[in-house]
Amino acid sequence: MSEVACEDPWRRLYDGIARVLLDNRLEPTPTNYALAHRYLTAQDRAFNGSVERAIQDGGLSAASAAAMIAERSVELSAADLQVMVADAQARLIEVAEIVSVSREVAADYGEALATNAAELEAGASPVTVVGTLMGLTGSMIERTRGVEEQLRIACEEIRQLRDSLAEAQEAANQDPLTGLPNRRALDTRLAAATENARESGRPFAIAICDIDHFKAFNDRFGHQIGDEVIKFVATSLAKDGGERLFAARYGGEEFVVLFEGVNAKQAGVEIDRIRAAIGARDLKINATGQTLGRLTFSAGVSELGVDDDGSSAMLKRADVSLYEAKNKGRNQVVVAA
Repeated sequence: MSEVACEDPWRRLYDGIARVLLDNRLEPTPTNYALAHRYLTAQDRAFNGSVERAIQDGGLSAASAAAMIAERSVELSAADLQVMVADAQARLIEVAEIVSVSREVAADYGEALATNAAELEAGASPVTVVGTLMGLTGSMIERTRGVEEQLRIACEEIRQLRDSLAEAQEAANQDPLTGLPNRRALDTRLAAATENARESGRPFAIAICDIDHFKAFNDRFGHQIGDEVIKFVATSLAKDGGERLFAARYGGEEFVVLFEGVNAKQAGVEIDRIRAAIGARDLKINATGQTLGRLTFSAGVSELGVDDDGSSAMLKRADVSLYEAKNKGRNQVVVAA
């Protein structure tokens, strides 16, 4: 009886996860499973609210699921980061203590040398003094070796912690699906670019890009292919733009591109060139040879205005221009006036 009672909650959870995946036509990937599991078990109102809003807006997609899980993963990384910092501080304290002990050992050895030198001057037997010095020196060498080994181990641990911190920082700022900078990294870069533009007087423009008819694409070919499409656009934005621009995933099928030192008109020409290059390609699935057709995106472009208080107004103008491009028939770039 107790075994059946114990199994029922697990069975209900399994059935619930299957229902979430099937109702939203999500494949049973680790990310989608994690979303369903967290949604059904976690006491996280904010996360569950995001899932429910996505369902009400037309259903979950693999892209939105990955974005929501990534946001929670960043929070976990931040908690892990705090643990790493605490470990690093502990190692530094340990190194400081080792160095302090090393100084005390050296001071003791110096005092012993001074004492034996004084005994020699006072007429003590050289044989006796030399024997004492040999013993002190041997002890000093052994203690120094011990300190060096402790320092080596502590420094190696600090180096490993440094590498782990760097990896955690990179993961916290990277979109897991595309490898592009994520919303967190975008916010940081956007603030810095806005401040630099203000101080230097150089122009600064942004573009918000959105893949056209993405939901229909997902419904026709499946979410896994949809993920590949998002990665293809991400790669195109990062590769075609090179070091001249900063491209980040904004969420779902949206991307934001920053153009530092470039005005809105120039940015519009650049993003339109990338749009045309993507739209000119006939996409197909390499494994099966299935043709996917051509892919397009729409974009809205804006630049930092003289009277703008930060970047929010610029983002708003770019967003309005994006919707204008969508309403005009998609597959085009609209530059804000």
